[in-house]
Amino acid sequence: MPKFKLNVNGKEKVVEALPVKRLADVLRNDLNMTGTKVGCDAGDCGACTVILDGKQVCSCLVPLAQADGRNVLTIEGLSNDGDLNALQKAFHRHGAAQCGICTPAMLMAATELLKKYSSPTEQQICDALGGVLCRCTGYKKIIDAILQVNASSSMTITHPEAGEAVGARVVKLDGKEKVNGSELYGADQAPMDALWLRVITSPYWNATF
Repeated sequence: MPKFKLNVNGKEKVVEALPVKRLADVLRNDLNMTGTKVGCDAGDCGACTVILDGKQVCSCLVPLAQADGRNVLTIEGLSNDGDLNALQKAFHRHGAAQCGICTPAMLMAATELLKKYSSPTEQQICDALGGVLCRCTGYKKIIDAILQVNASSSMTITHPEAGEAVGARVVKLDGKEKVNGSELYGADQAPMDALWLRVITSPYWNATF
């Protein structure tokens, strides 16, 4: 089996796998970095977006061999020793991390955008996020978070704490985990050394014993 070297979030990783293996699968299964989500495996939803040599790509469409020797930035690489960066804090503050499945991809796309424009327009934000679909249909909070992430805005925006003003937003209790990529969903968990898994759903939508 050939070996490939990747620079993932500033650290060199050696992966032994087939050259055609998807980068998304390498990150999630070989490197145990489940912050990168997989939705369609066809490049349509954008949930698996990462930054490859400074450009956002759908990691489900990138074969491992194509990423050999290149720099990969994932959601896990945005935080600094566990501290959220300015963009992640803006997402958390504005409630932009909704169900959380598209959140890592939105953050990666926004990261590339903010490298180009420190104060992007709403149209530039929409264009940059065009490849990532939000199934919660809540794009406004995401756009607002990116618009206000930098202090270079001409107006100063204050956010009163919950209880201090009518309509003051309460941050989501699980919001931090969703913006730093540590939140685990069904597809992110598997018993050690499992060869095969099957999901069994209950025939009852609501039941008590």
